[in-house]
Amino acid sequence: MTKVLVSGYIGFNNFGDEAIFWVLSNHLKALGAQVSVLCANKKETKKTYQVKTYNYKKPLQILKAIFSCDILIQGGGSLLQNKTSNFSLIYYLFIILLAKLCFKRVLIFAQGIEPIKGAFFEFLVKIILKSADFITLRDKKSVQYLKKLKIDSTLLSDPVFSLGETTEIEEEKKGLIVQLRNAKNLDDNFLHQLAQSISTYNKEEVSVFSFQGEYDREVCLRFIEILNKYSVKAEFLSNKSILETISIINKAKFLIGMRLHSLICALVVKTKPFGIIYDEKVGTLCEETNLQSVDLVDYSNLDNKLNAFFNHCLNEVHYPGIFNWDCIDNFLRR
Repeated sequence: MTKVLVSGYIGFNNFGDEAIFWVLSNHLKALGAQVSVLCANKKETKKTYQVKTYNYKKPLQILKAIFSCDILIQGGGSLLQNKTSNFSLIYYLFIILLAKLCFKRVLIFAQGIEPIKGAFFEFLVKIILKSADFITLRDKKSVQYLKKLKIDSTLLSDPVFSLGETTEIEEEKKGLIVQLRNAKNLDDNFLHQLAQSISTYNKEEVSVFSFQGEYDREVCLRFIEILNKYSVKAEFLSNKSILETISIINKAKFLIGMRLHSLICALVVKTKPFGIIYDEKVGTLCEETNLQSVDLVDYSNLDNKLNAFFNHCLNEVHYPGIFNWDCIDNFLRR
């Protein structure tokens, strides 16, 4: 039985990363692999996913986890970036390096890699990624970036798209979901314009959805207060399981989302999505799938765009299709 160790942003209650790990761990177990994970919350992660867990920041547990595995899978998500912090980038690169020093096979799994800030950090990424055995990425820009660094990779899509294989699409969709998160350029002026447009054009019941517990809670509750000023009532949703979240989105007619995986889930279940671009990865998804969207850097045309969105003047979406596991499975079976 192949022993697989997964390294990712797991155990932090971030819906996107948890959904990726849920999909990945289920697939690995279906192949007969023994799955373990480096995570932040060992007890909760073990209970949720039925996998062996190790503390991601305790050196002895990291060493034990790597020594015990046959293959390290790192990803998916946006792990290899230093927009969040240089420490985060160094940590994930160190895990790859340690696995290779222990003669383990390394798979970079469906990651999105944004341009790295700083020549030194880009050099580290280039050197360490060249040691990986197989690199798969989720978008064309990431492939092009690694190509510039002279690193070979295989283009897939986001693993959450694989949910399209098992999800029965709700036929009678009702309601609007607004999914918000904290972001540098998200201010009250934007929230007021968004609320005013919703009050003008939307006829559906409104739910405001936090995808990362307490981290998104404040901005979501603030937006509900603003909606109320425009005579729009809204319910607050938070702390839902992966399956509950997908079910809620599946039942909705519209979704206005900031987080990448709110938009991906909407695409999967044929709920009409509108993107709020706060980060390059969201802009990349909207560009590659032709989603209607607005950028927080310049949202002067927000009202016109939402008028078109709610009145069904929709773009033809370029759906990436079901996630292709074939190359992943072939690697695991070598």
